[in-house]
Amino acid sequence: MADLSEIVGVISTNPQLAVVMIIQFILGLALGYIAVKAFKYIVAFVAILALGSLLSVWSIGMTPEDVLKTIGLTVAAVKNLVVLLGLTTAGPVTAGFIIGAITALIKK
Repeated sequence: MADLSEIVGVISTNPQLAVVMIIQFILGLALGYIAVKAFKYIVAFVAILALGSLLSVWSIGMTPEDVLKTIGLTVAAVKNLVVLLGLTTAGPVTAGFIIGAITALIKK
């Protein structure tokens, strides 16, 4: 695993990577701020989607266990790609999201 000094060294030698990370951080900041402000709508949206999915599963005669088995197989196949993309994207976006969420909570 690379330590912080190596990461900073790579970023300082590659300005394109630095710009991308700054943009990702700003996107995460906006996402966190908006998500906290719209939290109740997001919860309602997720609840409606979950209820709709359960009704769809029930209407085609499958059990929720069958659906979860199918989803589990798909998730296992995509896991390696998600890990690779997550390392390059999740860091800046997550940091921005946390700071944006804190800003929204403080700013009320």
